[in-house]
Amino acid sequence: MVNQKRQISVPLVENILAQPEAIRTAAAYQFGEGHAALFRSGALLQSRRGRLILSGMGGSLFACIPLSHYLAAQGMFAPVIETSELLHSYAAALDQDTTVILVSRSGETVEVTKLLRILRERGATVIGVTNVHGSTLASNATECLVLQSPPDQFVAIQTYTATLIVLLLLGAAVCGEIDSSLYSELETLADSLRVWIPQCLDSSEHWSSFLQSASPLYLLGRGVSLAAVHAGVLLFHEVAKTSALGMEAGNFRHGPVEVVDRRFHAVIFGLHSSTVDLDAALAHDISEMNGIARWLGPAVKEYKATPLCPWPACVSNRFAPAVGTIPMQIAAYRLAEIRGVIPGQFRHAPQVTMSEIGFGGHV
Repeated sequence: MVNQKRQISVPLVENILAQPEAIRTAAAYQFGEGHAALFRSGALLQSRRGRLILSGMGGSLFACIPLSHYLAAQGMFAPVIETSELLHSYAAALDQDTTVILVSRSGETVEVTKLLRILRERGATVIGVTNVHGSTLASNATECLVLQSPPDQFVAIQTYTATLIVLLLLGAAVCGEIDSSLYSELETLADSLRVWIPQCLDSSEHWSSFLQSASPLYLLGRGVSLAAVHAGVLLFHEVAKTSALGMEAGNFRHGPVEVVDRRFHAVIFGLHSSTVDLDAALAHDISEMNGIARWLGPAVKEYKATPLCPWPACVSNRFAPAVGTIPMQIAAYRLAEIRGVIPGQFRHAPQVTMSEIGFGGHV
């Protein structure tokens, strides 16, 4: 088992280990005190007219990706667009027939509060998703889902996982799938992660040679896996202060594959059930070209792909994206250890970005 005495002194690791309880807390709230807001939000989306957009910044943006794919599978087109882009490039197209699911864990992110004013002026419908009761987003959205997650000490860890879970529950509410079996599914997931996360931390002590690549680590995936791909890249930047590259796996084949040689390292995410064979084939192809590929997801029999770590038991396809980012949290922590930096402590960015100019007073 993981050395708890050594690990627990690191705030980032505390948050990583606390994610099963964060899932329980968020689920209990959505099925309890928060259920009325969840059902009202689902009804709003069912009765909407016009376009539907999912939006956020940073991890809040990436957490929207699985919901977008889930809704698409139900025949609802809901693109994910960064809030800054909506604000500065797409604002003229937003009107009373627009519904925006707007995500911000603080509810005070500068782009979110600016866009919120425009959406209200245009008569658009806003479903806010935040962790802070009484925040600007919570107070001004048409409906608001509060995560009820314990806060993180530095970068978004357990609040990211809670955001993803709550957004997927919103999708279930839209499709009339909220029932006791779904709550039991989340309880089972939390139980599984409570055992698996310490095991993953243990196994990560042997990842050093893989993480210390001469070139940036590539994270490749498709569909719902792109949440873990982009969140993983963000974690490497925020936690370990080092670069990583995230890319859609299909697009990687169209030219970028030329970068593969013996120095190439990649994590291939196999969380999107309809393309898992293609993703496993890519991991196999990279290995055949002398690159180093590690697989993250359920095992695939048709192709031999070396796993980064074992995949936990009892994880449904619906909630697999919530699990996929956890090994990247751990990998970023391990790389921060190797580089001798405080894991996840911000050097330039504020905890909540409330200005579009300057960083911590430096313009």
